Amino acid sequence: MKMRRSIVALFFTVMLLSGVPVLADEFTEEGNAFMEDFIKAMNTGNYSLIEPHLSERLRNELGEREFAQLRGFTMENYGRLLSFSFVNESREGDMVKLEYEVKAEKGAFPIALTYENGELVGIGLGVRAKPNPAGMVAMILGTLLVLGAFYFIQKPVTPDLVLGAGIALGLSVLIPFYGIISLVVAYSTLSRALFTAFTTALTVEAVKFYFARNRDGLSIGLGLGLGQYVLLSIGTFVATNFIMQLPVSFTGATYWAFLFALTFTAFHALSAETYSKLRDGRLLLLLAFIEGLALAMESLSRLGPSLLLVLLGIAVGLRLGGVIDGIAGREAR
Repeated sequence: MKMRRSIVALFFTVMLLSGVPVLADEFTEEGNAFMEDFIKAMNTGNYSLIEPHLSERLRNELGEREFAQLRGFTMENYGRLLSFSFVNESREGDMVKLEYEVKAEKGAFPIALTYENGELVGIGLGVRAKPNPAGMVAMILGTLLVLGAFYFIQKPVTPDLVLGAGIALGLSVLIPFYGIISLVVAYSTLSRALFTAFTTALTVEAVKFYFARNRDGLSIGLGLGLGQYVLLSIGTFVATNFIMQLPVSFTGATYWAFLFALTFTAFHALSAETYSKLRDGRLLLLLAFIEGLALAMESLSRLGPSLLLVLLGIAVGLRLGGVIDGIAGREAR
């Protein structure tokens, strides 16, 4: 009897000891298989290579469009991916996290895979963008160009210009929370982009509408552009690249940075000028809708349509804000 109990105990001991590495190997094999297909997919742009590995929830988060954006960002900053190596595995309840390091032509970065109940539910890439000081300079030039152009039409009122810059700094603290809230109230990349864009636009336009009353709206809008594209761009670049040592600011093509700074500064100036003359909530909603669509398109990397929408907002401001009349009056004099 004692011999039988000893054999049973030995059997269960062997099972328990051998069960952990078998389970670990199972997830490691799955992770390794994904990483192989991931590197191929990133190098070729073939999303179908990784799609079978993803859970249904993750497919909704990382569709073909999002994968293309991630691939473009990674290729631009790291070049072709070369190989991967397993780093660590950790567990918490039903969650298993596998950590890898990916080597590429221009460096290396970490990637973490999260499995829940045997399904891949999360992918985290520790990729960083190269700093682009030219983008910062382009945004500053675009904003100053608009400021100079409007200076010949109507000299800005300094207190209102400073107020607009202060508004931009204040909004820079508030608006990032909308992105956090979107993670709770929205369940797809598109819905999160729309929620963040329209809440941001409505907030910005409502603040401009409020402060433009009995003030020089043109100066407030120009100050908003100065705060956003000059003060914040310099502050962000210095903070991320020299204080936090995180080169994450001002990526992408320089000409887009210039065009968006130029057009959005003009839009802010003209819309605020319009609010100072027409106290109509319907106008606020119209311009907030146009701005929200433009921001949503920009966040989805549809930069051309986004720019066209901003130009539409500028046209509305020119038509209703009286700036054209100001130009005509100056020429008559």
